[in-house]
Amino acid sequence: MRLLKGQLPTKLLVWTVTLSVLMNPILTDDNDDDEDDDDNDDEEMTVCQEEDHDLRVTCPLRPKPNYHTEFEFSMSKGRREVIVNTNVSGTMPDSSFRHNTYVEELDPYGFKLIIMSFTLTENTTFICRVTNEDMRLFVDVDALQHCSAICVFLQSYPWLLSLLLPLCILQTLEAL
Repeated sequence: MRLLKGQLPTKLLVWTVTLSVLMNPILTDDNDDDEDDDDNDDEEMTVCQEEDHDLRVTCPLRPKPNYHTEFEFSMSKGRREVIVNTNVSGTMPDSSFRHNTYVEELDPYGFKLIIMSFTLTENTTFICRVTNEDMRLFVDVDALQHCSAICVFLQSYPWLLSLLLPLCILQTLEAL
């Protein structure tokens, strides 16, 4: 049986949408009702340098339910720990970071710190604390990664991953 012209791309589009809808529950985290918040092991804290020379630190810690969410970002060079940004009452960030940092809440959980126009000059340990839990990441100044816009986009919208393969196939078939 021979397909009519235009029928193949329409069928592929339908299958692409169907695949996206079916894969969405697989790609999303729906463990919101877990009492154990120790399932952060699969996500890692990241530090990278953006194109505009801002430093980005992501902290995937899940806040505890029924608590006011407090966060604190700090960095340690040697034995000295410096608070970079916090919302903990009674705690102030270091004066050199008061006006050039901001924190955004990530969806579905976690926080992102941006230090504007900041370049690492030595090896540093970054620490994030969220409601009495903390994560640490040692960053070698020579191995600091550049932030990739496409990686950030795909991490923010995981359902797009399920669309990439079918769209590539569709584009290949249209070229034939």
